[in-house]
Amino acid sequence: MRHKWPYRKRPSRKVAGQADGVSTSHQPTLHEQTRLRKGSSVDERNNRRDFLGSVAASLTATATLQAVTAASAEGQASPDAWRVPGHEAIVVPPIGGPNESTLITLADGSVGMFYGSDGVVRMQVSKDAGRSWSARRALVTAGGKDVTGSRTSPIRLKSARLGLLHTGGRMRPGRDGKLVFRVSQDEGLTWSEDVDVDPIFAVLRSDCGRVLQRGRIIAPVFIRISAYAGGESEAASHEFCFSWVYYSDDEGNTWNKSHSELFVANEQGRKGIFQFEEPVVEELKDGRLLMLGRTETGRHYVSFSNDQGVTWTPPVPGPVTAAYTPTLLRRIPSTGDLLMIWNQTSPTEAAAGLERHRLSCAISKDEGASWGHFHNLESLDSIRYVEPPPAEPITVYRKLPYAQPTDRDLYPYAPGPLRVCYPSVAFVGKEVIVVYDVDDTTGYKLGGPCANRHATKLRVVPLDWLYS
Repeated sequence: MRHKWPYRKRPSRKVAGQADGVSTSHQPTLHEQTRLRKGSSVDERNNRRDFLGSVAASLTATATLQAVTAASAEGQASPDAWRVPGHEAIVVPPIGGPNESTLITLADGSVGMFYGSDGVVRMQVSKDAGRSWSARRALVTAGGKDVTGSRTSPIRLKSARLGLLHTGGRMRPGRDGKLVFRVSQDEGLTWSEDVDVDPIFAVLRSDCGRVLQRGRIIAPVFIRISAYAGGESEAASHEFCFSWVYYSDDEGNTWNKSHSELFVANEQGRKGIFQFEEPVVEELKDGRLLMLGRTETGRHYVSFSNDQGVTWTPPVPGPVTAAYTPTLLRRIPSTGDLLMIWNQTSPTEAAAGLERHRLSCAISKDEGASWGHFHNLESLDSIRYVEPPPAEPITVYRKLPYAQPTDRDLYPYAPGPLRVCYPSVAFVGKEVIVVYDVDDTTGYKLGGPCANRHATKLRVVPLDWLYS
């Protein structure tokens, strides 16, 4: 099954046994049937039921039919059909906040893993494709100083040196810090002093730096603008996010800002503007750049650059369901296809506290125009494909706090992790190494290793499985 963009509304299909002339446009998808959590007040349950009903009414019966068809066609009738082959482990133990580890293949074929912990950037190395890892160590400069920061994005420069983009020190209280860049001449043993990319405040999502074929470094970033100065700027209704790109043509010594700033506008903003954040970029085979951005509309929005990142097209709806969460986009070296890893969850799941329970992956063989080979790396159910909501009119879907589902028929693997996100990948031979942040915000393990904390989970899967 392949799903293309831009979105075109499909005609409704008649459900077996349905009378002629009866519309199917208000039939809910499988996950519109998600039951409300126990313990809510009557008013709260009624309010949520009304909201879920309004979401369900906006989705077509085609969603139900296609979700069921996809499940049947891909062998999802069995509850264990989607379970992931290969090796899995917790590789960075639980800490208090999000654990956004990133991967890169080193010159000798080993894999380096970077992450921030206790304000210091750290590194571990695996020489056996992720099965075991060295002791963690702090990154240090040639002068012996610790490299401080978080949100790492290691890249391989055109000169073959190792580069690292990461968040630096905070320049304003309670906000993400400045964005900096540094290089290593010895595969990560020591690092140069940092160079400011943005000296005040810009957020580069982990593992989103890219080096283009010609050697240009691309750093897609976003910023939160707010009337609030501190950490409260990230609270609901306190911020607005938009994106742009920094680029360097001299291996990070100097940086330039793109001419475009990106957000979602409805009728040139007359009917609203909407957030476009945590952008990811990949170079296409024809030289254009493809960008996916996180939105609150139930889909990615998509933008292109024809001049290596200097200017960008206005974002338009993408072809797949996407939660208001980060996405990873990578080219698979051995096949040349694009790999996407993201939270493929419906607006109704987000409204039931399940926005990040399903971490999916898909393949594009046509440079992002369509996507197929849907799989789950993590999920509380066996659904691999979720039909996207209508692209028009633009709708902002709200979410509720994480909560374990109570319907074990819909979610047979619950209770389980509810916040699974921020993936990073490395390709080693015929295997794919994936790491991602996983937590237990609701204590589902009752004091287990990740209870109410975040860890980095690793999976090593056969490349062939991604195409199965």
